[in-house]
Amino acid sequence: MPPAHPARGPHGFRLAVRGWLLALAVLGGGVGGAAAAPAPFTIEVRTLGRALTPAQRATVERAVARVAALITSPFEPVRVDADAGACDRALPALHETVRHLVIYVNVTKLDDDVYADAAPCDLHDRTFLPIYALINLNSAGLADLSRVDLLDTMIHETLHALGVGTLWTADTRVSIGGEQDDTVFLRTVGRTTYYTAPRALAAYRALGGRARPGIPLDPDAGHWAGNSVCSEILSGTAGEYTGRVNPLSPLTLAALQDLGYHVNTAAASPFRLPQGACPVE
Repeated sequence: MPPAHPARGPHGFRLAVRGWLLALAVLGGGVGGAAAAPAPFTIEVRTLGRALTPAQRATVERAVARVAALITSPFEPVRVDADAGACDRALPALHETVRHLVIYVNVTKLDDDVYADAAPCDLHDRTFLPIYALINLNSAGLADLSRVDLLDTMIHETLHALGVGTLWTADTRVSIGGEQDDTVFLRTVGRTTYYTAPRALAAYRALGGRARPGIPLDPDAGHWAGNSVCSEILSGTAGEYTGRVNPLSPLTLAALQDLGYHVNTAAASPFRLPQGACPVE
């Protein structure tokens, strides 16, 4: 992850009038409502760096709601004691019992060709699912992003924050207590890396894909290969399809299942694999 500028501090809607909290509860596919048993999955967003405009905040809310609507897993509360900069130099110290997934959204300067980046921070013991995560948005180009392109970017990065494409190697799957998960998600054959975990592999085959030895990935091994899925939201070429929200397919939903999330299978977008070359738009 590219380094971020020092943060000005988190802004919490529950604890301060500045900033905002997204408690996006999802149970049975709905957003909001009182907690039930098991507790619904929620995401809290804490903003850092340059302030978002009200319109940008609303777009981030909508993006996180879209991703939260995929998850039906409960979140296990866990105590976190992390010094400032422990995960990324942009992050403040975190000393609290975290009761739902926390995503820090940091508006900062990134490389000119990068809209955003994201990664999980500490992971739960046993499940190896994120406790908190960081999304960096490029301050230089943020004002130029249309509402729909910011929405698409934030959905993409929130999926990375949950671990899709960012928790696929053993060195990234180390829990807060020091446990390591050796689950195999990837296989490299020649110069190509393939995704081989079973749920997404089955979803790819159900869509008509030829998954031998697996689902081809982009060279960064964190996105589906663009020539295999074209505009799918976790494609390496999704950024080339602008002016719309790209489809969040059963393939990416199944990748969440491979990580250990329980998901709302009805929340995927309609999607077909390309027949031949990707369309030019």
